[in-house]
Amino acid sequence: MSKALRRRIVDELEKKYRGSKNFFLIGTQGLTANQAVELRRELRNEKVKMNVVKNSTAHHTFERIGLKDLQKFLTGMNAVVYGPDPVVTAKKLLAYKEKNQRPDVKAAVVDGKLMNAEQVVRLSKLPGREQLLSQILGVLLGVQTKFVSTLNEIPRSFVGTLQAIVDKDKEKK
Repeated sequence: MSKALRRRIVDELEKKYRGSKNFFLIGTQGLTANQAVELRRELRNEKVKMNVVKNSTAHHTFERIGLKDLQKFLTGMNAVVYGPDPVVTAKKLLAYKEKNQRPDVKAAVVDGKLMNAEQVVRLSKLPGREQLLSQILGVLLGVQTKFVSTLNEIPRSFVGTLQAIVDKDKEKK
């Protein structure tokens, strides 16, 4: 590959990667073309993208965007996976690996912090953003529901007391 072509590819990759904060480096050794297409399709459903890159190109791109920590993991055939939600990305990659025994997650950079493969596995076990938001919403709604129920209890008990008095008067007559 000529230097001019490599510079152009690095420029394009830099533009793609600039807006993202979460990067996963996966080893694609032994991954068939059909498996790569299937993995891309599954990732695309979650707005996650994957680029198979040459190590030299990835090395220069990582240097430009400040991901020097990932450079030491550039051995063998690699792909860069990037997307908005790191938990969803980790879950998708590890679910695919469980099903197909490939690809291996080598390392990740999540919000500027380097993570090894073991830490990525732990990250995948966390609830996703959507799950966390629904849990918070459930807690907030639960407080309001209990408050309204408590306020309704006062008139309910008052009406119950009045009904008991009315029933007692009916029994006397």
